[in-house]
Amino acid sequence: MTRNHRPILYICRYYQPLTSAAAIRAHRFVEGLVQSEIPVIVLTVGDKAHIQTISSLLTVCQVSARGELPPDISTRNLSGWPWWQVLPGPGSESKVARAMAGVCPWLIKEFDPALILVTAPPFSLSAVGCELAHKYSLPVVQEFRDAWFTGMPWPYSHVLQRRSGRFWEKQCVLRADKVITVTDTYRKLLMERYGQSLDTKIVTIRHGYDQDSQEELPLSVRQAIQGGVDKPFVMAYIGQLRGVDMVDPGFVKKCMSFMNHGLRRVFLGANFCENLQLEWMSGYNIIRAVADNSKDNAEFARRARLIFAGQKYAQIDHWAGQLGLENNVVQLGPLPAEQARQVAQEADLLILSLYGIKDCSYHWCVPSKIYAYLATGKPILGLLPPGEAADIATAAGTGIIVPPDGIPAITEQIKDIFFRHTAGSLNIRPDWKFIQQFELARQQQKFTQLIISLLDV
Repeated sequence: MTRNHRPILYICRYYQPLTSAAAIRAHRFVEGLVQSEIPVIVLTVGDKAHIQTISSLLTVCQVSARGELPPDISTRNLSGWPWWQVLPGPGSESKVARAMAGVCPWLIKEFDPALILVTAPPFSLSAVGCELAHKYSLPVVQEFRDAWFTGMPWPYSHVLQRRSGRFWEKQCVLRADKVITVTDTYRKLLMERYGQSLDTKIVTIRHGYDQDSQEELPLSVRQAIQGGVDKPFVMAYIGQLRGVDMVDPGFVKKCMSFMNHGLRRVFLGANFCENLQLEWMSGYNIIRAVADNSKDNAEFARRARLIFAGQKYAQIDHWAGQLGLENNVVQLGPLPAEQARQVAQEADLLILSLYGIKDCSYHWCVPSKIYAYLATGKPILGLLPPGEAADIATAAGTGIIVPPDGIPAITEQIKDIFFRHTAGSLNIRPDWKFIQQFELARQQQKFTQLIISLLDV
């Protein structure tokens, strides 16, 4: 129990429902604070703007995605974000950020928080939290669940948004009492940019995994996975795909995109994602590899099931039909977190992919799904560039890493895994001591102890 019972003002874009890694993380971290009897005021976004007392230790204030404020909060004579000041990108979500900037002064006056904690993206919230902490002389913790200006070639709509992003990243890092990153590599990148003296300020608290779900899968999902085949060989990709529209977009679309980007660069100073290889996360290369193996092996063609659990894309079905995989490729659509974990638990092979960053020799990003994958102890086929994600999967004893852009190598590795799986000789030896460090409960405890250390100063 902490000696300081003033609440924490926790500013986050995602909190409920628990349909994303960001929302699950925020929910668990708030849960950890409440269990330590630290009162929390959560400022977040919901379908309807309102303020609700959940318990004596938890109050949730929601603004709407359209920027609407709770009707019972008076913001008269309380200044929000200046209308003329550009919010930092990328993806500033200005309506949300300005609404939160308008509500925060009321919450601060009403609840007298001991500390402000901001989790981003959107990074505009980091700027809002930084300004509020300065204005009200409050300590602030900045959590970056993704890389900001340093380490990530994001697209920016115009030059002012890009400059604002660069300015506010520096302000947020240097003014913060603590900065939380989700990977060690990104922590090092920030220290390289802003000074090794920040070694004790910047800490890594990773995404993690909950214990395995025992929830029974709906019959429709189970039938989609089984496909009416005895002993199907199930390959599962859980989570969001990227760059689906970037694989062979066609000549006309390429020309239109080139012209649009060129005009926006000239007149707005915009920049785009040319240094990102998002197509590595499109799913196309793994579908091609499954198709190539199906042509060469009738048994593989009969038993192979490639499952995508996440947002559905018409292009995935198009590729499957084009390559003769109508009965092998299944899109389940978005699933509750418990069901998604169960799909991973029942798969024979888990597929992990990551975008590339050009001229980057060691990639900092670690997809949050890797931790849920590790918890299953199942083999992971990592379509990964050199970096922290590949190193974690390998160190766990479950990762089989192949170049993300090498379809022949992916094809060969899937064939090898299938034959060894069929023969019962696929010996995967998970290092459970290594894997258990990523339990979400441990990350929750690390986070709670960090906040308590600041309150007890």
